[in-house]
Amino acid sequence: MSQKTNISVTVALLVAIAAFCGCGKSEPPAASTAAQQPASSPAAPASAPAPASAPAASAPAPDSAPPAQSAASSATPVPVDGDLAGVKIAVNEIKRTSSTVTLKFTVYNTSDKGFSTQGVFDGDEYHRYRHVGAIHLIDGESKKKYFVVTDSDGNLLCSNSISDIAPKSQITLWAKFPAPPNEVRKITVEIPHFVPFEDVAIVP
Repeated sequence: MSQKTNISVTVALLVAIAAFCGCGKSEPPAASTAAQQPASSPAAPASAPAPASAPAASAPAPDSAPPAQSAASSATPVPVDGDLAGVKIAVNEIKRTSSTVTLKFTVYNTSDKGFSTQGVFDGDEYHRYRHVGAIHLIDGESKKKYFVVTDSDGNLLCSNSISDIAPKSQITLWAKFPAPPNEVRKITVEIPHFVPFEDVAIVP
């Protein structure tokens, strides 16, 4: 083989080797690009919205309707008839204190004439007084009767010297009684000339 032929063969081999090496060097960048793709893929789950807003939608409104019993307790008592023509009575409340309960009630004169209160609620056989000392409370379960209490001088702790009630007008009266046991929540009120007021709630 001539020297020129050897040189040509050597050059051809070098070109082939160089082309082969050039192709091998172009592969690593492609691999590095592919390696970067998995690193950026976790960003998608991280941006997903957190499902924490559902419980807030079921939270109750801050303002709620008042209980039904509150509305009932604030209702105006209904006056009832007795055996006195043109006179009605309504029990307003019985409120408990430390050792007594206080009864408040309203007497209505619905007639066209004045109503004299002398001797009507005093319980005296001679009908001499203008107080409500004849009213009493009854605990139906224990069958116990409570009378109007007196002070150290023997005076009844109740409305006294009650004026006559003008036509088409009303007057509110009161009386104190010994407090029933705390477990007694309702009691009967007996007022002369009227049917007993049963199951009257005792306000604490």
